[in-house]
Amino acid sequence: MTTADGLLGRLAGLDRQRLATVLAHRPDVLGEPWPRRLDVVAARLATAASVNEALLGLPTPHAQVVRALQLCYALGTWPAPVAEAARLLGTGPGVVESFVDELAERALAWREPGGVTLPELLRRTDFRANGLGHPAADLLGELGTTRLARLSRAVGLPDDVRRTDLLQGLVGFFRDAEGLRELAGTAPEPVQKLLRDMAEGVPEVNAATPLPGTPEAWAFERGFLFGTYYGSAAMPVEVSLALRGPDHHLPFTPNEPGCPVVDIGAESAEAASSAAALRLLDRVSAVLELATAEPFPLLKVGTIGSRLIKKVAKEVRGTPEEIELAIDLAVQTGLLLAEEPNPPRRGQKTPPPTLEPDPDVLRPAPALLHRLLLTTWWDSASPVDGTDVGAQVRRLVVRLLARLDPGRGITDAGALTRLAEWHAPMLPTEDFAGHVQAVLAEGELLGAVAHGAVTQAGRALLDPGKLVEVTEALVAHARTTALFGTDLTAIVPGSPDARLAARLDRAADRETQGTATSWRFSPSTVRRAFDQGATAADLLDELGAIASGELPQPLVYLINDVARRHGEARVLDVASVVVGEPPVLAEIAAHRKLAKLGLRAVAPTVLTSTVDASGTLEALREAGYAPTHHAADGSIVLPAREQAEPKVAIRDPEAADRKPDPLAHADRLLAAPVSGPNLQRGQLARAMSDRYAGRLTPKQQQLCWQLEAGVPVDVVYRADGAEPARLVVAYPELDDDVLDVWSLHDRAYRRLELARIDLA
Repeated sequence: MTTADGLLGRLAGLDRQRLATVLAHRPDVLGEPWPRRLDVVAARLATAASVNEALLGLPTPHAQVVRALQLCYALGTWPAPVAEAARLLGTGPGVVESFVDELAERALAWREPGGVTLPELLRRTDFRANGLGHPAADLLGELGTTRLARLSRAVGLPDDVRRTDLLQGLVGFFRDAEGLRELAGTAPEPVQKLLRDMAEGVPEVNAATPLPGTPEAWAFERGFLFGTYYGSAAMPVEVSLALRGPDHHLPFTPNEPGCPVVDIGAESAEAASSAAALRLLDRVSAVLELATAEPFPLLKVGTIGSRLIKKVAKEVRGTPEEIELAIDLAVQTGLLLAEEPNPPRRGQKTPPPTLEPDPDVLRPAPALLHRLLLTTWWDSASPVDGTDVGAQVRRLVVRLLARLDPGRGITDAGALTRLAEWHAPMLPTEDFAGHVQAVLAEGELLGAVAHGAVTQAGRALLDPGKLVEVTEALVAHARTTALFGTDLTAIVPGSPDARLAARLDRAADRETQGTATSWRFSPSTVRRAFDQGATAADLLDELGAIASGELPQPLVYLINDVARRHGEARVLDVASVVVGEPPVLAEIAAHRKLAKLGLRAVAPTVLTSTVDASGTLEALREAGYAPTHHAADGSIVLPAREQAEPKVAIRDPEAADRKPDPLAHADRLLAAPVSGPNLQRGQLARAMSDRYAGRLTPKQQQLCWQLEAGVPVDVVYRADGAEPARLVVAYPELDDDVLDVWSLHDRAYRRLELARIDLA
């Protein structure tokens, strides 16, 4: 019986709540398309990918119990006796049973009358990673009959029996721990030291098989060491355990390490969360504005360079860490897109790809943008290969901190790292502390963590139903007015909203930010606003609208004084230049319809225009001429495609986009048959042939074969009283004259009558 068969029998006997518990612990099995029945759930639970994912989330004592059960299997006792596993761990059977029950909730083990059964994928024969080696039965199975007979004779067993009896006798000899210890006591002292050293945790060493008669040969002749194919010496698991003595136990730490908790205060944590969230929103908005004006060049490896990050941080008065996170999240959310450059002309260098805002996406409102940033950070895209350790640690740390009361946190990063490692010892990383530090740093910038405590925004990640309410309230805390001082400063106590910050940034420079943000006005900053098109009246009205009182006179005087001097010298642009033969240019300059261009001759072959190049081109073409457009370096300019107005609006996830509800799926699965029909090769093609009266084209036959192989296929379905619907379907099951398929657009199963399906 396979693991999937055993799991199916177990799942079928669970009630609604217990089945939902299994699904909650193994959410990967609820991936789309949803499993139709329990047999599909069992098959998914038995896959290597699903088992490995579950193992990564096991706390330390659960992983240690699994190792003890695996060792029982390797030593030939299966199902694994609970008492034997408890003896190996140095604890009581009741303790092991409690952990086995929790492993059963993860479908990683289950109790039976004879002991504990493990899935096939968890039955190991190599324990070198745990300081042990291979079981003697595996090492003996690689030996020839002559070598087995010689080994039997050396340990005092009959050597004139069949190979199976030789193996059985030797396996029994190695499982007699007391006998192994007695025999090891007769070894030469150098050999005893070698055996003790290897038994303590080095089950395999580089050592050639010694010549007969030497002291080291004693261990090889009696099976205490085995020569391997790679020229090393390996000690069987049974020998290691026997030499460690009857009082030795496998590591077992059932209690999580202590961690000092600090009271930060709920109000203080939420205030810091609000300030951090609004600050990050400001940084993301500034990054998008800068990328709109001048796209960010990417390095050859496809990332933003540290020099550019520092430059952007300096421009927006932020930290490099804030800018790096803002750009990373903007890319992951699709607000920034990587654009490949046009092929270069001959002799020119290839320009680098760039990051620039998606022109089709509307900029989301602040609260929605913060939700988007939070959920993107929380559910970052998984790598194609390997495990996203950063994402695993991120979810673990937030969940651990969320167990504490609001306003209470853990500021000792070392203690938090030890606690997190206890809860996930099997994560493949050598820098667990670095990942924990990254979670805390990024969580602080997002407002999900404040001073080591999880905030309401962080807790909402664990309860998405509250995310809208929390982020709306958080953004609502932003200040919309500023305090203007006579020293030409503006101070915002708390966090400014995006509109307030943008207006102050336009005419002043940021000086400090934290619990309060300050700006300073100067002649150069006010002139900057005028350079962007503002007038004195506009600027005074704009600043008066965000002032908590009257604007101070020094600021009014400064604005009016800069306004009086603004434009005292003028620099005129030549919008475009027309180049051609003198007769043609003379005709163009005298053309009455082209007077609006403000043409002026600066040379016999050059006219200047007060209208930009595109306007001049259009006017000349309307007048009957055929000009070409050239760049400043003389190269011809191809017409650019018109940019459409943004059409895509980011919205909150709908019900179909949220994570599956284990209880709802448990109800659905328990209401369905336990197993169903398997679609046989060619069965669908035969059924569709009947629908088409035996006239399937080769293309239609290919589509049927693709469906049977699990490849999505386009079909047209003609239901009664409705327009024909084009569907993309996959994962079919044939139920008489009905095809049960997964619709990729609907993200649900649909039952389609064969007579109404047209293969596209």
